[in-house]
Amino acid sequence: MPPLTLDETILRPDIAVISMSSSLVDFESSRSLEEMIFDTTTAALNSVGLTAQDLDGIVISGNDQLDGRVISIMATAGPAGGVGHDTTMIASSADHALAYGYLRLRAGQGKNVLVVGWAKPSESADPDRVELMEAEPYLLRPTGMNNTIAAALQASTWLSADNVPDSSQEFVAWPLRREDLPARGDSVHALVLAVDGEFSPGSELAWVVDAGWSTTSYEIGTRNLGDLSSLNSAAEQIFDRNPQATPDHWDAVEIAGNSEYEVRAVQHALHLKESTGVNLSGPLCERPTSPYVAGLSRMVAAIEAIRPESLPADGLRLTAGIGFNGFAGQGATVIVFSNSKGGKA
Repeated sequence: MPPLTLDETILRPDIAVISMSSSLVDFESSRSLEEMIFDTTTAALNSVGLTAQDLDGIVISGNDQLDGRVISIMATAGPAGGVGHDTTMIASSADHALAYGYLRLRAGQGKNVLVVGWAKPSESADPDRVELMEAEPYLLRPTGMNNTIAAALQASTWLSADNVPDSSQEFVAWPLRREDLPARGDSVHALVLAVDGEFSPGSELAWVVDAGWSTTSYEIGTRNLGDLSSLNSAAEQIFDRNPQATPDHWDAVEIAGNSEYEVRAVQHALHLKESTGVNLSGPLCERPTSPYVAGLSRMVAAIEAIRPESLPADGLRLTAGIGFNGFAGQGATVIVFSNSKGGKA
């Protein structure tokens, strides 16, 4: 008698993003963080006729230090609709929250899930000071470690005699100029994910093809900052499972690099074809965000790039979003999206 098998389509259903809403501003002075979360979440749910009562799970992602709240979930779960619901707080990064929400549904834990990620540094202490306290041991002086300093150290590993920047330029942290760095601002992103069969066919914004993530050593002195090992590991997880999701099939990719140097390094590491659109939503310096939520922000942009007006209705398209977390790309998350279920024509 042959061994019993289970229907993989039941165990691992296809997952789609059916709604999303974002608020991105340089400085939000008229609404509190809680109000921004409520407004953005409500907009995402209303667009598909849902309320918090219709959700099987809520995944939220905030940073206590950056939010300026001792235990952020206590103040933010309510505006996201999480009171009395199955609510999970992901503290590592907002792109991890999206990956976790996707995995919940793949594992059969519900039919839909709301994912919300945010950062509102304008309400808390100076972000650079907050980042100084993320290091261990930490120093409350400019000589300490923060994302900008770490990005500069990383960028220096990709310099050669042929591409050293002109010393007459104004640097934030050599070799990085202001235009090489991500813009800082207040942002909230909310996405609704659902399993196949729980929404009207064709109403989905994008299908999630696969997700991968990885992390390396916290100690930046013990790793090669320029080898992008966490990115390579996260990407290989996807490529091993889904050969059709490799970069040579990507039409566009959104990269939340810590600097434009890192964006270019990612393009080189993944051997992107020349026709692949990179950061079509704009360069790092033009998209208000924070390092904590930058990855999710770019994944939202990758979803938006799924259906350009020039694409035929039946044309297959794959895009990818890449996020980093920790100093100098300690961790990386890669999620591939498609306008076709499974990423296949």
